[in-house]
Order: sequence, then structure tokens, then C-alpha cells
Amino acid sequence: MLRCAFVTLGCKVNQYDTQALREALARLGCQEAPAEAEAGLYLVNTCCVTRESHAKGLQAVRRIAREHPNARIVVTGCSADADPDAFRSLPSVTLVAGNAAKPLLAQLLAESIEAPHSQAGLPIRNPKSAIRNPPWPPISSFAGHSRAFVKIEDGCDDFCSYCVVPLVRGRVRSRPPDEVAAEVARLAANGFLEVVLTGIHLGAYGLDSPSSSSSSLVPRPRCSAFVPGRVEDEDEGRGRGEGCGLVPLVERLLATPGLRRLRLSSLEVREVSDELVRLAAASPALCPHFHIPLQSGDDGVLHAMNRRYTAADFLRRLDLIRSLIAEPAITTDILVGFPGETDEAFRRTLDVARRAGFSRIHVFPYSERPGTAAAAMPGKLPWPTIKARRDAARALASELMAAYHRRFVGRSVQPLVESQRDPRTGLLCGYTERYVRTLFDGPDQLRGTIVPVRVTAVIPGGLRGQL
Repeated sequence: MLRCAFVTLGCKVNQYDTQALREALARLGCQEAPAEAEAGLYLVNTCCVTRESHAKGLQAVRRIAREHPNARIVVTGCSADADPDAFRSLPSVTLVAGNAAKPLLAQLLAESIEAPHSQAGLPIRNPKSAIRNPPWPPISSFAGHSRAFVKIEDGCDDFCSYCVVPLVRGRVRSRPPDEVAAEVARLAANGFLEVVLTGIHLGAYGLDSPSSSSSSLVPRPRCSAFVPGRVEDEDEGRGRGEGCGLVPLVERLLATPGLRRLRLSSLEVREVSDELVRLAAASPALCPHFHIPLQSGDDGVLHAMNRRYTAADFLRRLDLIRSLIAEPAITTDILVGFPGETDEAFRRTLDVARRAGFSRIHVFPYSERPGTAAAAMPGKLPWPTIKARRDAARALASELMAAYHRRFVGRSVQPLVESQRDPRTGLLCGYTERYVRTLFDGPDQLRGTIVPVRVTAVIPGGLRGQL
């Protein structure tokens, strides 16, 4: 029996892809080994959204080759699409397969186990091609997690000027709603109380563009107009894939027996429709947590980024959410140091973030990605400037998070207990429906359950409480 180990870098979509490969290989007779253990095959699922993430993939492969010289290494994921030659040249790499090959990868590996140890690149279909990806292997669990991620679509049509993802993931392609519903039902039946819906562009579910059947990847035009509660004109008339958009799919999944929570991973602000907000307000199972990337609070920078809203549009949408939902968690991404970002533009970003009252901010320094429009833009900023802005934004993020968390002191919250204890304190930990990390003492039997905890204090990054 072949022992396989998995190393996953990057987003929730990559984590889902690894889980699908893990289960598919298990059905074909492979036995999983921990990533640090001795195995015959190491599968590295890479990310290239930043230079750092791409470098981590290369480092992981070099480390495995050094520590396990007799093993085979298979590289997949976004870096395998963006720069396959960089991985083919590394020791012990026997296969480099991009994202489009992932659904077929388990079967391909099973058929080649006895093949000679040699380097080869899998002849994969380019994600820009006309043919859709084959169906994904189904999942029924999620290793090492108390929450399960379910990918409902892949690809993105937006072409933000800094982002390489559409170039390596291709156009929007939605999974059939029956397939998604069956997967969520399996996970709930197997004891997962919370499912997180994820995708490269989650809000585009069901809006598969007819142009996805074309070999051309043409960036969509800039559009600053924002009309609350509806998709912009340029989205009208696009194919709806299986005839089911995000809100109908969510309504269907909320009726899944045994499912206590459904969470949406990330949405563009224009996709947080009135209908979706009303559904979240009415359903106790749909988490009152919206991750809405801001990226910048300056309209000029937003336009250069090819983001399709203004700062005022963004804040108005948050006002609507708060008018219907009590104390919603609004989390976001902010990108600092974009080419041409002035001191004043950065100050506007901090100001908008304060007015938005985010409960959590992921701050990213700009990272130039080959092939993107931003890579050719003038006005590149020096690293010391970018770093100073990153640090200032992270300081504000900590301030806003603590302010949001203080609201819950003395109140009862309900975290879903993680499978692992907090490594620093040894306490149980879990995330509430508002995605607030909560630490408390209790027995191991509570892992994977939702429990009531009374909050006693705010601690860095979360809450401290007692059962």
C-alpha cells in the first residue's frame, strides 16, 4: 500500500482540492501519512497569489526532496500553472500538474505507481481552453477540521489588475446544485455541524459566462456604478450554468438535516444583495459574518485596481447589513502599497476602515505578479514605504478587532470547538457564528460540538471565557 502525504498552501479552495484528492487516493488504496513522516509520494498543492506564497511552494518541494530523497513529489495548484518549469527542475519531482488536471490526478497517480522514477510534466488542459473541467471526486469528510469547506465554483472573470488568479484558474465554472447539496448532506450526516461555502469568486456562482467556452480571456471592463440589491448590467444575460444562483443555493442548503451553520467565505460588495442580507437576518443557521474585500478606500486606487465600486458604495452596503442584522461580523482584505498609492490615498483607506468598523482585517502588501496589468504600471513604491503602511494597517486592524470583541464581554457566545487545543495555552478553542475565536477550559469530548461559553475577557486575537 502506497503511503501518501499532503502539503497544502493557500486558500480554502486549495484545501478543498486537497481533501478531494485525499479521498480519491484513499479509495484507490493509498494510505495517508503525516506531511512530516516518511512516505512514498508527497503531493504539494501550491499557491501563487503572492511572490511569497510561490516561494513557499518551491521551499516545500526542496525540503521534501532533501529530507525524503527516495520519495516521489507531485506538484499541483496555481504555481504549477504559473511556472511549471521552476518545479520540473527540482529533485524528486516526477509530475507537475496544473489546476485543470486535479480532478483526474488521483486516477493518473494510481495508474503510474509502478512507473520508473523519472521527471515528467503531465500534458494537461490549459484552464483557458474551451472544455470544462471534469467532475470533481466527491468528499465526505474534512481531515483535521471541525468545519468542512465545500467548493461550489472555480475561476474568476473580474481580472483585478493586481491578481494572477484568473490567469491560472480560468473563467467561472459552477458545480451543479444537486452535486453541492449532496456533498453538504454527506458532511452533515458525518457530523460536521458547520459548512463553509467557498470558491475563487463565490458570488459568481451560477453566472458562468458564455465566454468561458471561448479560448479568449479578455479582462472585463471597469465599472464604478453600483446598484444595491442587483447585479450590474454587464452581468445580465450571462449564462446561469445550472439555473441556480447563490441565494437559491444557500436557501436549499439551509434545509440540510443536521447542518447547524452555513458560512459564506468571501463576497464582492456588489454581490451582497438585499435578498442575501434578508436571508441572513431571517435564518439562524446562516452565519451573520460577511467577508467583503475592500482592498483600498481610495476611489482612484480602486479604479486602477479594476475594482468595481467606490468607497461610498462599500460603506452604504455595510449600513444596509447593519440595519437588518444585529452586530454582524464584517471582515475584509486590504492591499497596501499598490502602484501609485499616495500617502493621502493610504490615509483614505485607513479612514474608510475605521468607518466600516471591521471585526477582522487581513492586510497584504502589494506583490507584483507577472502577467497582470499592475505589473506594467508606473509608480512602484519602495519596500520600506509598503512595509510602513502594512504595519500601520495591521495596528488599526488590531484596534478594530479588540473594539468589536469588547462587545461580547459578559455575554454568552457559542463557539464550534476545534479539533486541536490552542497550542500556547492548552485550552479548547473555537469560532463563534460571528467568527470570533474563543478560548476556554473543558474536556476533549467537546471537540466538534457547539457549546455555550460566557465571555470573561478580551485577549489578543479573540475572547477568553468559561463554559
